[in-house]
Amino acid sequence: MGRKKSRATVKSKGSMNSVSKNIKRMTRQENKADTMRVMLNKLDAWKKGKRVIVHDDEGNRKNASEVWGNPNKKFTIGRKI
Repeated sequence: MGRKKSRATVKSKGSMNSVSKNIKRMTRQENKADTMRVMLNKLDAWKKGKRVIVHDDEGNRKNASEVWGNPNKKFTIGRKI
């Protein structure tokens, strides 16, 4: 069998994080503090069909599909004949 060719340069394995843990932690805290951003993220996830938990006024947890309905339901505006 032939010998394996060696590379001219060493390829990175991509094992190192490019963003520090402190910065990721701070951005996560900022995202959780902004309730509008949290609800928009939940709405996007619900539209994709993922399971989303929302809280009602009393603090009870409910599935978003129970509250908002089926995200895949077709909605059309038309005349009844």
